Amino acid sequence: MSDTGAPGRLSRRTLFVRGGQGLGLLAASGLLSACGGGFSSSSNGGGGGTTLTIASYGGDYQKFQAKALWGPYAAKNGITIKEDGPSDNAKIKAQAESGNPTWDIVVVGNDFGGDADAKWLEPIDYSVIDKASIIEGYAQTYRICADVEGTVLAYRSDKTGGAAPEPWADFFDVKKYPGKRTAWKSVGGGIFEMALLADGVAPADLYPIDVDRALKKLATIKDQLIWWETGAQAQQYLESGEAVMGMVWIARALQSAANAPIAIAWDSWLSQEAYWVVPKGSKNKAEAMKLIAHMTSAEPTAELTKYLPYGPVNVGAQDKIDPSAKDNLPTTHLDTQIKVNDVWWGENRDAVNDRFQQWLLS
Repeated sequence: MSDTGAPGRLSRRTLFVRGGQGLGLLAASGLLSACGGGFSSSSNGGGGGTTLTIASYGGDYQKFQAKALWGPYAAKNGITIKEDGPSDNAKIKAQAESGNPTWDIVVVGNDFGGDADAKWLEPIDYSVIDKASIIEGYAQTYRICADVEGTVLAYRSDKTGGAAPEPWADFFDVKKYPGKRTAWKSVGGGIFEMALLADGVAPADLYPIDVDRALKKLATIKDQLIWWETGAQAQQYLESGEAVMGMVWIARALQSAANAPIAIAWDSWLSQEAYWVVPKGSKNKAEAMKLIAHMTSAEPTAELTKYLPYGPVNVGAQDKIDPSAKDNLPTTHLDTQIKVNDVWWGENRDAVNDRFQQWLLS
């Protein structure tokens, strides 16, 4: 998966890397593409025991997953972890259909792993994994959440007269807050939900998406919109001041906040997640479930937040997070979370994208 993600797909974001604790060190930390080309490496587990193959998104994201999640486990339990990637839904399906998958554990976006994908996946074994320790809703039949991500309203605090814009009505109020806005040019990336929320639709009533109403709302600021297609573009528009505010992935928003007077509004944010799945037919299913149990436990999930600004799904991890990082983790703000309906988008994405593309050209 690239920095952009597939058009209209709620996919993994290019990943922000926090090389230390707190925003003071953000400027010194690198931001690399989360998904490069294919690769393969190993974490030495110290022996000739089980070998598990994990496919993730590559880049610094996978580097820090290895450091916080599976590296210590491999060393302690004498297993070998073979890393591969980038993760790909089509490859999971092909491997499962072959009856001899080479991947044992895979990270997927929130567009895969639901009940509709059951024929390609092993059920998560909750006799091994402590389902009660996972935040409600994130431990599902064929997938369990790896981390919680989000799209937020980020704004130039030096251009709002000292006021704090409220999501998402103020995004559309160009009289109150003059200036360009930047938004993700992805049909399933939150732009429709954002428009409907700004137009007064209650979160519980977002789906099915009222496409006509959303496009009508977007039309009110069409000439003020700067579309971004990569996380780097979103940062650039905000940091340069070309845009006064934007809908931005939390990772990019935090990186921007280290480089410019940019603040984040958590009043209403759109949630996406990454999930662990096990392809159907894995010969190492039992060991894979044990590793997933470890990777979703309190200590490792809290450890990962030292490097990545994504929320841990283990309830016990919340008290183990460094206070300097906690304020801007999605799981700290679950009370204002707007959940994206993966099932609805899976069934309607293509049709809505056709409408969206027509509207962009109109």
